[in-house]
Amino acid sequence: MAKKFPGFKGATTLVPNEGDPNVRYNIWRFQDQATLDAWRNSPERVKLIEEVGNYASQYFAEATGLETWFSLPNVGAIIAPPKWKMALVTIFGAYLVNLLEQLTFGHYFDPFPLWENSFLYIIILVTLLTYMVMPYMSRLLRGWLYP
Repeated sequence: MAKKFPGFKGATTLVPNEGDPNVRYNIWRFQDQATLDAWRNSPERVKLIEEVGNYASQYFAEATGLETWFSLPNVGAIIAPPKWKMALVTIFGAYLVNLLEQLTFGHYFDPFPLWENSFLYIIILVTLLTYMVMPYMSRLLRGWLYP
């Protein structure tokens, strides 16, 4: 049912290798907080939650970002990649953002004083790294980051 809602990005069901064989973890991904809230508060979801409540216990947790930012009960945590690997990925991502920014917007920033120029660049860099570059690169390099 969630697939019909705007902003739905996917869902994952995890089945732990150890512990209770009847336990399942459902991870829902949405485009942003507004689309998640629309799904969360929808009459369709409320009805499903009430129905599930008749035969299952539920545990709710919310997380944003990389999968190492949360852990599941009774499941071994995903070990974060070594800092040197994350540093290399971040440097490469920042290099790409810097290169594209300089090629596309660099001449627009020239008239600004250095402190304003730096501040505008940092806004672009951090925003693109957080929402576009690092999520993509962590998926692309998953095998290397999480061997």
